[in-house]
Amino acid sequence: MSILRFFGPETIKIPNSKFNKNISVVRYLNTSNILVDGLIESGDIMTQIWRAGVSKLIPKSFQPKSVLLLGLAGGSNATLINKRYPDASITAVEIDPLMVDIGRKYFALNKVKNLHIVIADALNFVNNMRDEHYDLVLVDCFVGKEIPKKLESLDFFRRLKDHSRFTLINRVYWLDHRVPTLSFLKSLSTQFFFVKIHTRSNIVVSLV
Repeated sequence: MSILRFFGPETIKIPNSKFNKNISVVRYLNTSNILVDGLIESGDIMTQIWRAGVSKLIPKSFQPKSVLLLGLAGGSNATLINKRYPDASITAVEIDPLMVDIGRKYFALNKVKNLHIVIADALNFVNNMRDEHYDLVLVDCFVGKEIPKKLESLDFFRRLKDHSRFTLINRVYWLDHRVPTLSFLKSLSTQFFFVKIHTRSNIVVSLV
């Protein structure tokens, strides 16, 4: 560890990719975060958000054998799932190969066991599913600080629900993200029953 990280955050600027811009890795003491356009996409905060969602929305006795992660970034969700369900096979779909590279360099992504990474668009991946079934799906698909509209469609979530036991969705719920998230929840309620939990900045939704 650099001694400078004892005195303040170390910010590492990352060149833009085809999908994400204004990327940086911020490291302080033993923590690292990926920021894209000012939005944290991996790090302790994301771990806390997903830990709250899984702890409160998934039965304690449930032990998934297969988990699908739509959106990987640096891999905070993969690390959490691997620690919580060490026997589960994890498939992670990430559209931006640069994020996978960052995860391997700064977030020990290579140490996550039973992890298979697919570089692909989440919608294409889901549309191409045939006989696959996942016990648990985590949806955390951001391009920069926005969620692509095609990944908010009801058809997308209906197909996911057909191929999963539990589907959890992460949404930012503060400042400019609040109104789009409320609009998404209103749309979702027209065809799905769901329950949700609030964290300090986000909502995690579970399709029922």
